[in-house]
Amino acid sequence: MVLRLLALPIVFALLSGCHTNPQIRVTALDHVSTGPNADEYVLRIDLRNTTDSPMVLDRWEYRIATNAGSWSTEWIASRTLPARSITFDTLPVVIRHAPHDGDSQSVVTWRVDGNLHYLLPGQLAETLFDLGLSRPDVGFSASGETTPIGLEAPAVNRQ
Repeated sequence: MVLRLLALPIVFALLSGCHTNPQIRVTALDHVSTGPNADEYVLRIDLRNTTDSPMVLDRWEYRIATNAGSWSTEWIASRTLPARSITFDTLPVVIRHAPHDGDSQSVVTWRVDGNLHYLLPGQLAETLFDLGLSRPDVGFSASGETTPIGLEAPAVNRQ
């Protein structure tokens, strides 16, 4: 019994120290549509898995701050990054505003900060994740200028 209790910290140390995080690069915030009470945007991201194993993504937590307001949310990732791959994806962003009265402020500058939660490969890692004992994540942040509908994305400052 004592050996089992001593083995648990060793297992956590091995799981937390022997993996590579997915790499996240934010490339743009694109304006998609304008509504009466909110504007819809998409945050464009590139995801890279440099490991030899597929990586199961769990959920995104992110916050966007703009010159016109801010927004934060959680978004279920529900995807697997294949081994040694780059994947392109988008995350939704909604910035609420007052009903259009001619004075609505459009988003020009933005900054995003967030975390991507994922599962480590292997049955033991999956079990510990399901029990809430091991929840690896990787942070990301970027800033830039908004891309109007239909235009090519401007440069983004990654941090």
